Amino acid sequence: MRVAITLPLGERERMNSPKAHLRLLATSDVHMHIVGWDALRDAPVSGRGMDNLAPLIATARQEAAGTCLLFDNGDALQGTPMGDVCAQMPGSEPHPWAHVLNALDFDAVGLGNHDFDFGLAFLEQIVTQIDAPVLCASIGAGDVKGVRAGHVLKRDVACSDGETRALTIGVTSVLPPQTAIWNHRFLSGRVAFARGVAAARRSVQTLRADGADLVVMLCHSGLASPADGENFATAIAAQVSGIDAMIMGHTHREFPATQHDGGDEVCPDAGTVSDVPAVMPGYAAEMLGVIDLALSYADDAWQVTGHSVALRRNRADQMPDAAITQIAAPAVLQTRAALGEVIAQTDTGFHSYFDMLQSGPSTQLIADAMTETITDHVAGTELAALPVIASVAPMALGGRAGPTNFVEVAKGPLTTGHLSTLCPYRNAIWAAVLTGSDLWAWAERSAVYFSPSRTGLSNLVNPTVPCFNFDLLHGPMTLIDPFALPKYTPLGIPTQANAGRVTALTLNGVPIAEDARFLVAMTSYRGAGGGAYPGLTRDTTLVRTDVELKSALRDQLSRRGAIPVQQHPVWHFNGAHDTPTIIETSPNAAQHLDDIAVFDPIPIGLSDAGFLRIKVLI
Repeated sequence: MRVAITLPLGERERMNSPKAHLRLLATSDVHMHIVGWDALRDAPVSGRGMDNLAPLIATARQEAAGTCLLFDNGDALQGTPMGDVCAQMPGSEPHPWAHVLNALDFDAVGLGNHDFDFGLAFLEQIVTQIDAPVLCASIGAGDVKGVRAGHVLKRDVACSDGETRALTIGVTSVLPPQTAIWNHRFLSGRVAFARGVAAARRSVQTLRADGADLVVMLCHSGLASPADGENFATAIAAQVSGIDAMIMGHTHREFPATQHDGGDEVCPDAGTVSDVPAVMPGYAAEMLGVIDLALSYADDAWQVTGHSVALRRNRADQMPDAAITQIAAPAVLQTRAALGEVIAQTDTGFHSYFDMLQSGPSTQLIADAMTETITDHVAGTELAALPVIASVAPMALGGRAGPTNFVEVAKGPLTTGHLSTLCPYRNAIWAAVLTGSDLWAWAERSAVYFSPSRTGLSNLVNPTVPCFNFDLLHGPMTLIDPFALPKYTPLGIPTQANAGRVTALTLNGVPIAEDARFLVAMTSYRGAGGGAYPGLTRDTTLVRTDVELKSALRDQLSRRGAIPVQQHPVWHFNGAHDTPTIIETSPNAAQHLDDIAVFDPIPIGLSDAGFLRIKVLI
């Protein structure tokens, strides 16, 4: 448990004022991990799931020195196969997430971008089932029935002088404005979102005008700047006055944490962002965020005089709450049945254990589905004359999701469960017209995924870069020097002009000309600016289809029937394979070391997180 503490302010005139305490508990980015169960492997998962987190919530409530409130910060309805199955349930059936929120008596719920992934009608249906107020101040145009910008909670709090006084807590919520683009097929012409700082300022001012003594900001966004981009929590804390505590999310990170995306205004030791107490409780119900506020009452007003911030981790030995487990039980059975459906056969099997070392077959399958979809979509238009290539990121390559987060398909049937591993998100297939110069910059942006050192044994992969931002260009061949200075930061910000890791970019063995034009297939997340990839501007020609990547891949695999998975390398390192570095992969990779024989692999044990660590030469 990480704890950050700030001592009371200690103004002399308030020394004898009545004191009270307010505890704020928070979850965020649960992504339908209602139970600690890996649906794709039909196996229990320790340290995850709302049924395992529920006892921690109960304990935190019991230990609270005063009033306690519980919030969720969005992105709960999508993220596991159970979420997909529940989205197909009849509207008359209660959704298990709504049932969980009610069973645990949440006080307010904010929306995240992925909560719109199944469309407005579905979301509005879920909102009617939730007892707590559902909030989103970011809605600038249109309407989501049942969702309000903010809400005022009124509580009677016990004070140090034995009196009970009224405390009014305003709660509001914001999310990335790019949500309207990422879910273009559902929201276009119906809902638009304001920028983060503007939405937050407007809602906080309204809550204060409505008599809120304190304001809690449910900010479904991460720390990183620039302001009003996808991650703007830092900007909100710095630029919006009147916020007393902030719950962050979206990036699946932890805060307080020694490593963070913010600047000097972020203080993990104090648990603050621009002096605002803040917490970010990770992902998948792995932890509970706790903010304790010390309050003082004087001159008929409440003030925050001190705070502490903590993360309470979901323990592996935690006994689950049987009532929460039971809520999810019918959906678990339905999900288990759905994932067993056979789509096609593979005569070789394939995996993503070593996709950080060399391009693998799983991304090739996705690239084929994307290029086919775009080719069909532009047929008969002037864009049909352009070469179609694909930009694909490996979706399952370890990282924060742990050592089970890899594609693993054995020889034989390929099922819906395997498809969910390959395509875990509800992205549509888009395309952009990019030049050869854009492609080179694109490849440089992707190459920031690496961070090895020549001066000592180090990890190959930069732990701050998620695998879904490691886009591989399928069609060209890219050569990468991972030891060179990167052209971009992990947030996509350009560095010095002479930096660069891409040493060659060719198509059919011929260097790609800077002015050559291509139609590059990509996900709607990337096309909308997710990951801050270069070349995508307001002037970029975009092709937007409503075809979901998972559906396109499913159709293609069903047509093929038997899938001889052939590997078509699309990138590799240009080194002499003489520098040792470490990769972290699935323990199951130990049975497939022949696949990377050229790197002279030597297993050196398991990491604390359970990854197999392998020394390789690159």
